[in-house]
Amino acid sequence: MDITRIPPWFIKGVWYVIFAVSLSICLWYVASRLTDLMITVAICFFLAFAIEPTVNRLSARGWKRSRATLLIYLVAFLVIAGFVGLFGNMLITQVINLAREVPALYDAIRGLVDSSFGITLPEPSTLISEYWDVAIQAIANSVLGIVDSFLAFILGSLTVLLVTFYLVADGPRFRRSVCSLFPQARQRELLAVWEVAIDKTSSYLVSRSILAVVCGTATTVFLFIIRVDNALVLGAFTGIVSAFVPTIGTYLGGLLPVVLAFAQSPLQGVGTLAFILAYQQVENLTIEPRVSAKAMELNTAVSFLSVLAGSAILGPIGALLALPLAATVKAFVGTYLHRTEVVEDALTTVET
Repeated sequence: MDITRIPPWFIKGVWYVIFAVSLSICLWYVASRLTDLMITVAICFFLAFAIEPTVNRLSARGWKRSRATLLIYLVAFLVIAGFVGLFGNMLITQVINLAREVPALYDAIRGLVDSSFGITLPEPSTLISEYWDVAIQAIANSVLGIVDSFLAFILGSLTVLLVTFYLVADGPRFRRSVCSLFPQARQRELLAVWEVAIDKTSSYLVSRSILAVVCGTATTVFLFIIRVDNALVLGAFTGIVSAFVPTIGTYLGGLLPVVLAFAQSPLQGVGTLAFILAYQQVENLTIEPRVSAKAMELNTAVSFLSVLAGSAILGPIGALLALPLAATVKAFVGTYLHRTEVVEDALTTVET
């Protein structure tokens, strides 16, 4: 084949394709390396959108934005520290009580196995002397891993808090810098999207907080009535987890009080389980639809699919960010798409 007969446009097209493929591969490689950074940035914007309405109100009353942001940080720190202190105290108490019951539990298991199967399990002292070194090594490895994870968590948290602080405290200047890169018409669209994102994110957190308070209060009152220990901490845990952990939060939040209630008494455990199941049905059918509809304005199926998509892309963080992002996209699309009157049909009739 005579290469001189190949059209110049074909050779140029081949080079364009090679360049596009090479660039795509490079971008994909960079994106895969920057996944953690992109997740951190997403968390920072989510927190900034959630904090900004309160900062704007305080700023309108004469507060400096930096001081208003620090005040919100301080209040959040006190709330989290109080909850962690109460929950940590309960957890340590339960672990100590469990450790005290291990010898008696092992003796009961030894007796059951011996009487049922004729198998004699070793004495506790024999187990300790035989597996002591292995246990110490396992504990040491676990401690090193825990310390490493804790330090990484602290560093990541400080990064998120610092970036979020500047996004909020210096928000107007940051937005001016971003808007200066676009024509004025595009600037208005960008600011409209930004405002919708702030509104939907703050509304999402408000709605979740309301559900957490209602669920936590109801659970605490019930646990007090049936005299389950640490009712306040368990109720707070149930409310927070069920409200803020997407999809499976309902089950995770109710699991701990049910287990601890069963540890006290089977009757208390059955009662707690029945209450958790009954309350979730009442919340899902009456409370949550009203609160979420006003805050997010999302269809239930869209909300569920958004959570699944966010979880598939970014894991638990994506599931948390999915709902406010979906609400923002819906509001933005609804603003710029022209809607027409819907024809009356059996498929479009809405129940009242």
